[in-house]
Amino acid sequence: MLVLDHDRAGGYWGSVYVFTAIKGLQVIIDGPVGCENLPVTSVLHYTDALPPHELPIVVTGLGEDELGQHGTEGALRRANESLDPDMPSVVVTGSIAEMIGGGVTPEGTNIERFLPRTIDEDQWQSANRALQWLWTRYGTKRIRKRKRKAGVKPSVNIIGPSYGYFNTWSDLAEIRRLVEGIGAEVNMVFPLGTHLEDIPKLSNADVNICMYREFGRMLCETLERPYLQAPIGLHSTTSFLNKLGELLELDPSDFIEREKHTTIKPIWDLWRSVTQDFFGTASFAIVANETYERGVRNFLETEMGLPCNFAYARKPGVKPDNAAIRASIREKTPLILFGSYNERMYLAEIGGRAMYIPASFPGAIIRRHTGTPFMGYAGATYLIQEVCNALFDALFNILPLGTDLDRIDATPVRDHREMPWNDAAVEKFERLIASEPVLVRISAAKRLRDSAEQRARATGEAEVQPVHVETSAALAEERVRS
Repeated sequence: MLVLDHDRAGGYWGSVYVFTAIKGLQVIIDGPVGCENLPVTSVLHYTDALPPHELPIVVTGLGEDELGQHGTEGALRRANESLDPDMPSVVVTGSIAEMIGGGVTPEGTNIERFLPRTIDEDQWQSANRALQWLWTRYGTKRIRKRKRKAGVKPSVNIIGPSYGYFNTWSDLAEIRRLVEGIGAEVNMVFPLGTHLEDIPKLSNADVNICMYREFGRMLCETLERPYLQAPIGLHSTTSFLNKLGELLELDPSDFIEREKHTTIKPIWDLWRSVTQDFFGTASFAIVANETYERGVRNFLETEMGLPCNFAYARKPGVKPDNAAIRASIREKTPLILFGSYNERMYLAEIGGRAMYIPASFPGAIIRRHTGTPFMGYAGATYLIQEVCNALFDALFNILPLGTDLDRIDATPVRDHREMPWNDAAVEKFERLIASEPVLVRISAAKRLRDSAEQRARATGEAEVQPVHVETSAALAEERVRS
């Protein structure tokens, strides 16, 4: 099957993102010269990836001899000599080394080996196994039943935050804020910022929160504690807090009430303002990882009432049908498009005027500030703010500039009459306008009507024909693209 425009990385990336998030663990990439540059230096400028010049990460630098004759054991030994011999190391195999079987781990070293399976697994599948591997290798052998002492706050683990994933910093900050807001504390964030020696402490939490649907659940089930999925949307967040409070024996009602008057008050303000007139007709679409696709769609469509033209979820191990996504963008163009660089590219191909909001990688976007959450109450407010701003931008794009007002054709003084339309032309006109978002439909209709009538007059026709409508629409689309 032809896979058009990949939307995720291979297993090698997922495991590297997880292991480098652990402090006290050195990472060896078993691959040719330059392989460490991809996740460390290059990707940083396109996504929220690894901080350069900070992490203990090295590449074996495989050459032709290792690849063709000797294997990677000698290269591994060389790489290990450049690291701290007293610190634990894990070697992850790139696709090239994986194809030749990798090398034997050198004797007398403290190098552990993890097979990312980058050829047959994607980054989420490999990350899922990497989290489990860390617990199996460095966690406790036996998980005891949790007994909390009197006066000690209940605690939770947040499982999943690591390098290389969309919006991690903001969503993590919001989930932490919610946990602490109801009176609990965060025991550990895993793996981001966790020290290798502290991994056994994962068993000290009362509840686990799984940040993503793509990976992390396998570890949550292994830890033998109740776990919840991080929420997106108003109702989902309220349900999440009530369930978390029940599991931790806390009452979240006071915190929820305060949030109504602070964090989520802007939503009510916007809902009661003139902006509410747009919500029922401002269509949107979303193509993103399942975590964000499910959450954003449920919030905007079910809770806020915005019509969803289409939604596609990216799931672990499932090859994307980007041809279908491309067709949907062309045939059911929304007013607002949430997605990745791929969807933005498909939108540009058709000269679409939809407003694009990043909601997924891949994409040239940095999200290191904590003020752009999608999750929790703060995320609900941020999403509605972005939707309203997109609506205003859509209006701006159809407003004529002052310089354009002086460029219109002169109004004829003599022999001016209303130009009749035949039935076929009217039907063609209505079909074209029906495909436009409601918010900009009136302006689009006026432009197309005026252009078609002007074309009919210029050709000496007594009435507007379908060809005049088609030609005017095609020229308008061409102008948008250029």
